Amino acid sequence: MALFLLVLIAATLASASALIRLHAGRRDAVSMRVLADAKRQLISMAVAQQPVGIGNNNRPGSLPCPDRNAPASADAGRAGLGGTVTCPSNAARLGRLPSATLSQPALRDGSGEPLWYALVRGLDNQDDTPLNDDFVPENGAPWFGVWASAGRDALSADADPVVAVLIAPGPPLPGQVRGSDAQQRNPANYLETAATAYGRFSNSDPGRARFLDGPLEGALNDRVLPIRRSEIMGPVARRAAHEYQQLLALWAASTGSWPNPADPADPGCTQSGGGFDQLGCRPDAARCRGRLPKTAALTGDLDRSAYRPAGIGAAAWSARLKAYDWLYRNRWEQQFHYAVGTAALRDAPLPGCAATPAVHGVGLPPGATLLGVMIGAGPVQSGQRRTSAADKAALANYLEPSGPAVGVDPALNRQAWDAPPARPDEYTRPGGNDSLHLLVRSNETTHWIHAD
Repeated sequence: MALFLLVLIAATLASASALIRLHAGRRDAVSMRVLADAKRQLISMAVAQQPVGIGNNNRPGSLPCPDRNAPASADAGRAGLGGTVTCPSNAARLGRLPSATLSQPALRDGSGEPLWYALVRGLDNQDDTPLNDDFVPENGAPWFGVWASAGRDALSADADPVVAVLIAPGPPLPGQVRGSDAQQRNPANYLETAATAYGRFSNSDPGRARFLDGPLEGALNDRVLPIRRSEIMGPVARRAAHEYQQLLALWAASTGSWPNPADPADPGCTQSGGGFDQLGCRPDAARCRGRLPKTAALTGDLDRSAYRPAGIGAAAWSARLKAYDWLYRNRWEQQFHYAVGTAALRDAPLPGCAATPAVHGVGLPPGATLLGVMIGAGPVQSGQRRTSAADKAALANYLEPSGPAVGVDPALNRQAWDAPPARPDEYTRPGGNDSLHLLVRSNETTHWIHAD
């Protein structure tokens, strides 16, 4: 009889343990699905941001500050605390996902808790520092690191750092109290800190910048989902390229030719630090290759009655052109090499410039003529520097050598700013994280194609 009872107790315990594991597994599955939904919401908002007013806040690629309000308070779901939406400090850069600011229903993890969220310093949409592929956290603050398996497995990498994390807090662990407003605003009552054989981690302190995805038996039940730089800035860079191409085409349609590139060493093209300036970096009549001109230079040319389309009032035309201001405000002109053959330029012919450029390793549509080239630089790579004006004037700090190709100089794309380049107006399929865009004329129409 005693043996039977022991067997029955063991079977009961095993069954209860299996049910607990099953419930935890289902809870985790819900949490991971909701974290993925939240990540899509944040990325979508970041990429679609539009600058407002005369400042540079709401920069495309930026994210809202976390919600630091108690869940039942009047400001619950809104970025910031009590109507103050800035998040300059470490404590202010961690809170709940601001669902109301995102105009989305509140998302809850598998235990019914709202999601938490943190972002690196300087990426919030209340900042006014230019934001492009050269972004690094402000004031020397670190990128985020994320690990799993008690810290053994890295979920982040230096080549593509983590800019934000989403956290499903799970049910309370011993010592976590979530009753009063003050307790509900304290991240330590939801997010854990752990020390393992692989280091110390804290999901409740973005200043430490070392997050751990659980579960860690008895010590940490948070689930952490990272957002990497490429997942935000990659789509923003593609948006920047597309809208620049729209504006260049609008300029060409209005003036009858394509604008000359800007001098890559123009002080207006090599600015650093905070703030933005609409002056300089204009089309240079002596150049067929260089940087994209600032959008302010192009829209300033177009915002005249001579170039305003018939049937569009002056105010409406100016408003349409201002839609491109975010590009110069965030210095996207620094991120693109731009070249146009003299057959399509306004100011031509130019000595040392080809009538049409050539690109090796890329096929054009049948019967198409190549008129111009844009090459996007992507984030800084190992060995590159983009800090000083001299750094920004060097093309090698933006473009990488091309991949191996028979009979093609791998440094071809990096010679385009030489005076004169060894092989004028010849390019090749880019290497590294560069992107290639070709301006072609085919079937009586001119358009851009993304060719890498």
